[in-house]
Amino acid sequence: MDLSYLALPIFQRALLAGSIVAALLALLGVLVTARGLAFLGDGLSHAAFGGIALGMFLGASSPLLVAIPFTALAAVAIGALRRKGLRSDVAMAAIFAVCFALGVILLRKARRTQGTFDPEALLFGNILLVGEDDLYVVLGIAVVTVVLMVATWTRVAYATFDEELARLSGIEVGWLESALLGLLAAVVVAAIRLAGVVLVSAFLVIPAAAGRIVGRSLGGVVGWAMTAGVVGVLLGFVVAHALEWPEGAAIVIVLAFLLSLSVAVKRLRR
Repeated sequence: MDLSYLALPIFQRALLAGSIVAALLALLGVLVTARGLAFLGDGLSHAAFGGIALGMFLGASSPLLVAIPFTALAAVAIGALRRKGLRSDVAMAAIFAVCFALGVILLRKARRTQGTFDPEALLFGNILLVGEDDLYVVLGIAVVTVVLMVATWTRVAYATFDEELARLSGIEVGWLESALLGLLAAVVVAAIRLAGVVLVSAFLVIPAAAGRIVGRSLGGVVGWAMTAGVVGVLLGFVVAHALEWPEGAAIVIVLAFLLSLSVAVKRLRR
């Protein structure tokens, strides 16, 4: 198998950005799915579509920089409505449908240039479109995520698995949830380049599910989930070029295979 194309900067940049985003989504996916919010990634990707369309409408040189705060506000609004007693699925359906509808309108009105996002790439992703500016955004999000997770990991884990007791213990559950959702929104926006609106939720849910099957502790679950995410990107990228498949779709197929493999590993342990 010829892998010489991996020596080209465009492919190296795509793999680096994809691996970082996959690892971050796997980490956050473990925490989000434990809260019963597995569909949040899918909803946030729809909100991100609206944010990117807004950036294009405003003529921003990098629509991702507009989409990140836009999507973060949508995510924080979901958390606030959830804490007010509204069911999570109802809050997500309402806000994300509105965001997506606004995106459709703004995308129709946005001025098109040669450097404009391709609507098809927004929906289905194209990892090779990752530019240097996008990579810097991804690296910045990664640094912020790692710093926040290291500083608040114990409290975040406590609030994730026993929210009521954590609140009674004096932990600011609302603030932690808002920070977590804001980070997730930023990473989902970055992942739009990789997998598009349609497939990005798979990067959040599938590695986390594989980690929960194989891992025997929270640290083990996170470690296995992040490993599955990164391996899925690397193998999926190679498979995509070998079989001439779209990269995002190939990565999701490989992630699904890794999930099946984790089930088999668990059965062998018994």
